[in-house]
Amino acid sequence: MSDVIVVGGGPVGMATALGLAHHGVPCTLIERRAEPGTGSKAFGIWGRTLEILHGWGVVDAFLAHGDPRDAVAPVAVESGRPIFTIDFTALAGESAVPGLLLIPQSHTEALLREAVDRSGLVKVVHGEVTGAREAGGTAEVHVRLAGGQREETMRASYVVGADGSRSAVRESQGVRHAGSIIDVDLLVFDVALADDAGLPPVMLLARRPGLLAALRFGHGRWRVLASREPLTSAATEPTDGPPPRRPDRPVEELEALVRELFGARTATIQWQSQTTLYQQRVPSFRLGRRIVLAGDSAHLVSPAGGQGMNQGIQDAESLAWSLAAAIRAEDRGLPQLAEAMLDGYAGERERAADVVARRARQNSFLEFGTPPLLRPVGFLAMRIATRLPWFTRLVTRRLSMRDLRYAPRDSTRLAGRARAGLGPVGRRVPNVVLSDGTRLFASTGATTAVLAVGREVPPVPRGVVAVRLEVPPRGTRLRRGDVAVLRPDRHIGAVLRRPSSASLLEAIEAATGPVADE
Repeated sequence: MSDVIVVGGGPVGMATALGLAHHGVPCTLIERRAEPGTGSKAFGIWGRTLEILHGWGVVDAFLAHGDPRDAVAPVAVESGRPIFTIDFTALAGESAVPGLLLIPQSHTEALLREAVDRSGLVKVVHGEVTGAREAGGTAEVHVRLAGGQREETMRASYVVGADGSRSAVRESQGVRHAGSIIDVDLLVFDVALADDAGLPPVMLLARRPGLLAALRFGHGRWRVLASREPLTSAATEPTDGPPPRRPDRPVEELEALVRELFGARTATIQWQSQTTLYQQRVPSFRLGRRIVLAGDSAHLVSPAGGQGMNQGIQDAESLAWSLAAAIRAEDRGLPQLAEAMLDGYAGERERAADVVARRARQNSFLEFGTPPLLRPVGFLAMRIATRLPWFTRLVTRRLSMRDLRYAPRDSTRLAGRARAGLGPVGRRVPNVVLSDGTRLFASTGATTAVLAVGREVPPVPRGVVAVRLEVPPRGTRLRRGDVAVLRPDRHIGAVLRRPSSASLLEAIEAATGPVADE
């Protein structure tokens, strides 16, 4: 019997399996496809997600296969001039990775699969999961194996449903998404250009109603986003369950949009998808004690802003270390601590899903609903604002998802007095430069650590990294003299002022579960 069964071999399922392997937890990954998907879907990986991949030791392969961007400067097709510039180097002091990596989702899936295969801790099974349930002290899934000739029941301590918006794991528990739909359709398609020399990497028709934009993945390959009509109302419709699949549009319609962007250049449509703008999630990411959800099986978000896949991989990071902690707690006879770890995952990531959905809705109205006559005013305001250092930092942190934080009210494993999250607990620590010139994450890795701010490092348990910081990292609200427990996801789990060895150990275990052996 496996410790964990992960259902779904898309980016979220693969990332969950890879994260579990990083924490030393073997798992079984069930995926009905024998090969990674060919549709590109997500257009890139934001900075926070790149930091996760860096912590798992695989980011270099992604950077080599994508187009790293330290700035985003959409160029108006009509004038050929940049509309505004968002400069991610404003975060150079707190991150060692680009703000955005343009890379097709198909490449992301393939690279994750290669990393999973190299881990040696993931068993991949090809088959279709038809249901899941808890059975005593375990969970089980029913699998129709590849070829459909044989069905098998597989058991594990925990089951992760990462099998997408039409999740068999979720549906077998009688749970559906609930939320709202914005009344506009978005076309997303990929184009191969025979010659794209001289074209800027991000292009936008500034005077067209609705949205028509293009981003370059690499030489000759582009992603086009287009609304079929402008958004004229802020009204949303309540809905439950995933939005219906839309049929493909005629190729001639897509070719007309390509001509608006690229003129008479020779182009080939490679892939397309039509989607409704939506924001939905399940009531809880935990279904019982031993079934948990991540990614699209738990939440759906408008493509505006391009954060859906990234949000799912960030779910995977949080879930992987939480499951590893829960398994250690159960092995040591601490069932309440195991529950706290998984309840913490659910509460924290539900909060993150709500924040991302709210921002995506705002982005949708700005991108699809701004009338052409008002756009010059908005673009001028952005040009002025992005010259202000404080505004650039705010925007780049938000776009790269580095500003997402949790609050003690979300989770019992966050030991903070400020329940609304005004204190340091729940905030994410940036990858600052240390006094010796190295970066913080090079010392902490993606493991539990203790940070001593402007004070001597206290004795820490075996298996826990200790790092001295001369000054509090910006944005964390830590103070000199603080001792902070840093979780594997780089969020602050607890802060102490004068800890004893016993109180520090207690805080570490409450925030991150039983200390792992070296």
